[in-house]
Amino acid sequence: MPDTPNLLLLCVDCLRGDAVDDGWGETPFLDSFVAGGRSYANCFASATTTTPCVASMMTGRYAEGNGVRSLREARLAPGVSTLAERLSVAGYDTAAFVTGPLVAETDLDRGFDTYRYRENTESLFDGWEPTELDSLFATEKPSFCYLHLWELHEPITVPAEFRGRENGRWPYERALSALDPSLERLLESVPEDTVVALCGDHGESITWRHNPLRRVAKRARDKARYEFGVDTRGMERRLDRLAEALAPASIHDHFVENGHGETVFDHVANVPLVLSGPGIEPGRETAVCRQVDLYPTLLDALGLDGSEDVDGESLLDPANEELDDREAYIRACGAALRGKENWVRALRTSTGKYVEYPNRDWGPEYYDLAADPAERAPVDDPDPDRLRALARRLPESEGVETERLAIDERLRALGYR
Repeated sequence: MPDTPNLLLLCVDCLRGDAVDDGWGETPFLDSFVAGGRSYANCFASATTTTPCVASMMTGRYAEGNGVRSLREARLAPGVSTLAERLSVAGYDTAAFVTGPLVAETDLDRGFDTYRYRENTESLFDGWEPTELDSLFATEKPSFCYLHLWELHEPITVPAEFRGRENGRWPYERALSALDPSLERLLESVPEDTVVALCGDHGESITWRHNPLRRVAKRARDKARYEFGVDTRGMERRLDRLAEALAPASIHDHFVENGHGETVFDHVANVPLVLSGPGIEPGRETAVCRQVDLYPTLLDALGLDGSEDVDGESLLDPANEELDDREAYIRACGAALRGKENWVRALRTSTGKYVEYPNRDWGPEYYDLAADPAERAPVDDPDPDRLRALARRLPESEGVETERLAIDERLRALGYR
């Protein structure tokens, strides 16, 4: 198949959308890659924790349809087709180089000829390289590689030469500066006839993360909210507004929240997506799109049929000169929530966000994103008909059966409790 392009799906764990869109750090290569590709500034994760996000990328389905609900309820449902399976049938060699919670027990290895797991202690910053990429893309057959990078995930270790203020305001931003030359080396080794998709799985909290007062407030909040079911949302908002008044942040974060998996706010749900390669027209899209759109989009980019029954829709439909806004379904199901009774669901539109707590007796929220882009205070008196209409557009809460995996030891080693 000499005219069939290769595919590299490169996912940087914890890569925030604004980090890429606003040009954080000293990242000349990443900036040029974004400028030369087709970027989607308002792409939203299907969840704010890794395994469900990757499952949605690989299947085009939300958790209710693919069975991967959280880090622990994470077995891919039987019969759900994956991107690797589709490409394997189409004649591709397939390989994945993964880390974090993406263990083979999730069945996300389905369809990959090679599924190589590396410990999270092996870092591009310490000399690790996916050397098998060279041999994978050297074959006569087209190749698909999924590469998952961990260098921006907490706890972050910044190489000594990138610890200066000129490389960023926070350890996260400096680590992104350090990652930039590694991304350049990786992508320079990829053949020209390769479609490259660079994305994040979810975002991360940054500005207040290591503040000692925040740590105290978070411990108290977590105890009251997650263990005793106390509705602490009002207190959290007051703390958030106070922190913003005392030390205005240049980015959207929330004071109490530690990071991903805990909330459905944009700073952890908005993720970058950049496509580059043969047949990809450069440009910047601002319409709302979703991670579930990646599966049919990549099949389209490779000239394969991506019109099967999935939740996503291709972003490359030639019939649409401009991309239409889509409603993005987002879930918070992280280990920090201490059980599914604290999970959160949301529907993100181009103008607002509906948030509900399906397993708590708490009222829903609606955020007017034009007036409140940082999502610091929900609308006081939302239209109840509008809220009911948005609630009806969420997927059924149960969906296909799921399975809890015996991977607690692995998750504890990664810092999850």
